[in-house]
Amino acid sequence: MQRSLLFVFCLISSLINAQDKAINSENVIQWQEAYKLRLEDFQKARTSGDSYSYTAYKIEFYPSEVIVDRNDYIQGYEDLTVVAEFHIDKSHFHPDYESDLLKFEQLTFDIAELFARKIRKRFEEMKTEKERRFSAYQYEYTVLLKACKEYQSKFRKATNSGWESQKEMDAWEIKIHNELNELQDFSIKPL
Repeated sequence: MQRSLLFVFCLISSLINAQDKAINSENVIQWQEAYKLRLEDFQKARTSGDSYSYTAYKIEFYPSEVIVDRNDYIQGYEDLTVVAEFHIDKSHFHPDYESDLLKFEQLTFDIAELFARKIRKRFEEMKTEKERRFSAYQYEYTVLLKACKEYQSKFRKATNSGWESQKEMDAWEIKIHNELNELQDFSIKPL
């Protein structure tokens, strides 16, 4: 009886822990407001050529396999969206001497979500206009992805990749979260 109880307890614990973050594959965490990156989420072994801490993210089309006909029309274009993903197996972090950088890495991922929301907003505008051409969505995605990279670069320079003062990091955190809140209508639940 005690073993059965222990098994049930372990099973429930693992299910609760699994629901703590949305992992749509064993190596990807989808951005969520309630989930903050943890040291154990950074699982890439660091090589001699790697920089300091690194957050590998991608803003991915969903559904991932878009069907486009010969006229460049997306089948089911109404369902097209993007998700911000953190790649566990491509991200690295050294807790012994980079512990202060976890906030920087979280904000890097938050910026990815900020631009995913901007892309979703633009996609919704295009859907309202009944735009069905994949090339039009791809163009908007590319423009906003470039803007994301520029924003990330500005953030990285202003904060010296997270090594800047706590005051500077706090100011960026407020800025990023205010912008996320302005686009709250374009947040999505984990897919």
